[in-house]
Amino acid sequence: MYEVEQYSKYMLDEAIHRKVTDIHIVPEDKHCVIMVRFNGRIQNWKSIPIKLAERIISHFKYRSGMDIGESRKPQSASMLYKNKKVTYSLRFSTLPTRNKESLAIRILPNVTFHSFSSLCVLRNQVRDLQELSSLSYGLCLVSGPTGSGKTTTLYSLVEYMMKQGGKTIITIEDPVERFISNTIQIEVNLKTGVTFDSALSASLRHDPDVLLIGEIRDEATAKLAIRAALTGHLVIATVHADDCHSVLLRMKNLGVSELDLMQCCKVILSQRIVQTKCRLCMGECHPSCVKDRLMARAAIFEVLKGLELKQSLKTGRNTGSKPFLKEIKKAWALGYIEENEVERYVSYYF
Repeated sequence: MYEVEQYSKYMLDEAIHRKVTDIHIVPEDKHCVIMVRFNGRIQNWKSIPIKLAERIISHFKYRSGMDIGESRKPQSASMLYKNKKVTYSLRFSTLPTRNKESLAIRILPNVTFHSFSSLCVLRNQVRDLQELSSLSYGLCLVSGPTGSGKTTTLYSLVEYMMKQGGKTIITIEDPVERFISNTIQIEVNLKTGVTFDSALSASLRHDPDVLLIGEIRDEATAKLAIRAALTGHLVIATVHADDCHSVLLRMKNLGVSELDLMQCCKVILSQRIVQTKCRLCMGECHPSCVKDRLMARAAIFEVLKGLELKQSLKTGRNTGSKPFLKEIKKAWALGYIEENEVERYVSYYF
């Protein structure tokens, strides 16, 4: 057991040192492959014996409070892990496979290194985030695919508002990914009946100025979020949608009326993560350079607000201008990203 504990610690410490965001233990016929996600891309790391992988997975299941005797059903849990002076939040997810169990570990630092300037590729979008943070009421929605940095954006918004002061902030998350001082953070727990909508309903009686909702995923949560925004609260939430216009369609599908959206929706953001261009290297960066750079990846936003937002709500259709594509081409023209990043998204949209 001591050997497994030491190997598990070595694996986590090495992943943190390499700035890895995810670890995957994938079983195969004769061995298990450990893969890591670095800068958004999966890479093979090493192979280990199946028996060792089983013991590592059991160790993490025990440490995080999962049922170590259950291997036929998916499980998920989280725990804190301290590496040197930094505390990390680890999110675990197991899946039964044809061979054995597979384990995925998401590594999230419990401190932020993301100001708005380091978060955004384009400087004008820093102002968009600052304007959003200065709102006193209304609904602000953030969308983007898994791994696009939505959670990082939400936490950056909350921390910016905390620095400005004068606001009570309640977050409702599944799970709470990082502790933020002087805020009330509620974790969704289906076993105890704490759902997004029940937590949101209770939070409205707790005198909040700002409500952060990890995800609007059902009609009850959508309607409560609208009610909170209409009664003088600032509500910031994520919605699974492809772009800003799709966010509006998604909210309508969840039973929100066009009139309510017209009255309370202030800003919609849709974001993607891109690899930024290194100003020191000529051409492609050396792997060690990418690892050590503070801003190797950053976000580009599509922003829908003001008259454009009202027009999109009235017409019920997209303008057809593909604003995100326009923003990424601007980033390339200004020299912030390589041409292959533009090509990747051009092929996605067409």
